[in-house]
Amino acid sequence: MPWTQDIIMLAPEDVLIENVIELLKRMGFRDYERVSSKKEWGIDIVAIRDDPIAGMEKLVIAVHRKGLASSRDVNVFAGLVDKYRADKGILISTTGFTKDARVLISREYRGRVIPWDGEKLASLFHNYSVEPPEELVRMAENARKKPEKKSALNEFELDAPLLHDFSAENVFKKVASFASSKYPVKPSEMGLLSLSVTLSSAYIFSWSLEGGNQKDKAVVFSGDKIVLRATGDKKLSVSVTKALLNDGSTIHATERFIEVPISPSEAVLILKERAAKELGVVEGKIAIHERKKVYVPKLARLDLKVGENTAKATVNLETGEVQFEIEPLPNEYFVERTKEVILKQTGEEVLERGLKREGDRVKISGRTRSFYFEISFNAYTGKSLSLEALLSDEALDELLRKVYPDGKVMNLEKGRKVAVADVLLADGIAILEVDLTNGQHREIRKLPSPDEAFKNAREVIEANFPLRNLEMKSHRVLEHKYLELALESPDGKATVKVDGATGDVLDYLVEITPERAKELVAERYPDFEIVSVGGNEAEYTLKAENDRHVVTIRLSRDGKLVEEVDRVLKRELAEKIALERAREIDEEAGINSISLDENWNVEFAGKTKIGTLILHRTTGEVLKENVRFTEMAIEAMYHEHLRKTFGEEALTTERLTHYKDRGYINIKVSGREKFYYARIDTKTGKILSEDTSPIKGIAAKLKRLQLESKYK
Repeated sequence: MPWTQDIIMLAPEDVLIENVIELLKRMGFRDYERVSSKKEWGIDIVAIRDDPIAGMEKLVIAVHRKGLASSRDVNVFAGLVDKYRADKGILISTTGFTKDARVLISREYRGRVIPWDGEKLASLFHNYSVEPPEELVRMAENARKKPEKKSALNEFELDAPLLHDFSAENVFKKVASFASSKYPVKPSEMGLLSLSVTLSSAYIFSWSLEGGNQKDKAVVFSGDKIVLRATGDKKLSVSVTKALLNDGSTIHATERFIEVPISPSEAVLILKERAAKELGVVEGKIAIHERKKVYVPKLARLDLKVGENTAKATVNLETGEVQFEIEPLPNEYFVERTKEVILKQTGEEVLERGLKREGDRVKISGRTRSFYFEISFNAYTGKSLSLEALLSDEALDELLRKVYPDGKVMNLEKGRKVAVADVLLADGIAILEVDLTNGQHREIRKLPSPDEAFKNAREVIEANFPLRNLEMKSHRVLEHKYLELALESPDGKATVKVDGATGDVLDYLVEITPERAKELVAERYPDFEIVSVGGNEAEYTLKAENDRHVVTIRLSRDGKLVEEVDRVLKRELAEKIALERAREIDEEAGINSISLDENWNVEFAGKTKIGTLILHRTTGEVLKENVRFTEMAIEAMYHEHLRKTFGEEALTTERLTHYKDRGYINIKVSGREKFYYARIDTKTGKILSEDTSPIKGIAAKLKRLQLESKYK
């Protein structure tokens, strides 16, 4: 049954707030919390949700239950919205809003204060499938079915006014409040069956002392209780004044009893005696001017309906003391009630049950033919507090076999109250949702059969990846929406995710075998031989060679991406090219070393020249040369130069210093009468500078010192 205005009005405030929180949850609010004290905060709920346009949105919510919400109520709530820095506020007034309040919201607080009356709230509950509590539905149905009950109270007219006010409604509220503080009952669960009130007659007198210098009002309650000066008594002054203005009164009760402690004549005698004694005069000096009878409320006795139970209470109307008597409902009540509830919930009779009392609760657990259940009640009111009835595993299996006699359950996911089964059928996979609390079920979707999904998946994978002759090795259902297929062949394997609604391939993971990787590379490089296969989780790395090159190829694991990452001239070929070039430089040259870095690096040495070569790593092209004459060649060349130029015959090299980093040699040679100094470029053999100095003589020594420094 959906929410109605009547159910909302019947709902206690706590129940209403709990259901508003559930509504917020279903409306997309990610955080919602009931405040600890409405009296302190002025609101009931704080809620937060993520708005796709405005971003994070903060709301405060207050529930107004005391009649129509007025413009003053709206202004107070708007101030709270600002105080708590909320984006907006929702003011829920179950009975509605005054005209002034609605005008104020539309003019001053549009978009900031959102009004929800009872009809709006009921509509939202219905739209978001928030069901009312069973107890409230039952109360509403009973209210509609049953004619309006005649009040349990009768009206009694009294021949005298009441000294103190008496209200049956206030007495009932006082008892209900007291009971809820002592027992697990709510005032809303209590009703009045009968109320009897005991009244006691008393008399108000106007008196004065002869001479008129003293006068007052007195109240005579009994022979023992008299108040001589009532106008000065804080408890009586106002009550006496009001009573004197009325001649009669009316009370509402089931019964009323009147006690008469003293007669009117006795009251006069008692007053005069007490006044004379307190004033120190003879009774004849006391004058009585007026007498009025009043009734004093003394005691109220109540018979109450508390849920499915009854209770008794007494209230001392003079002191306010309350006594309340209630006994827990008997076990038999809960056993019978359990049978009714379980039959309604599951449609099955209770077969086994056990009862246990825990404090203020009664718990009954047991089973029917198909369900296990546990239900708890309030021990005093009989109210059902919780019910959990769950289909047994055996019954669930039986249900699945009954719904799909030829089906095979692939997967069964059991939640707290709902189970979802993936059932393999001849024409597809049925996804069945079962309400474990009552056994109701529905087929929420149908997925294609694994064979049908495999056919489409194989076409897609084989058309786009180097896999052939795929076969389906296994399949499973994911999230009750998708099919995951495991496909394999000698070429490799593929895991394919298929959309259960359309049969389309949503995702895949393909991996070829190392053998298939070698085949693909061999097709791309027919003149090469594969020498190694390695790699990591993402790709293969293959090396292949022919008589001239070694190539390194990167191949993605799915076989789609083939990339040559390196091609290197074979070492023996690079060394041959280097030797040929070195012999062109020096006929007697030989290779000292060859290594591969970014390119081929070669060192060579000949009779007259040494140097390095850099060859392109792939083509063998000489990219760079660095050639130098040897020290012996430089020495021989310089000796030959001195013989031709200066006619020297007997030459001796005194010193030869090779500055490799500078690319030259300093040489000193002694001849017949001179020392020869020279600086020679090691690359070209060209004399960069040259000097001579006589061997003998003082001046020769000075010059040699200078030349020794220059050609050191």
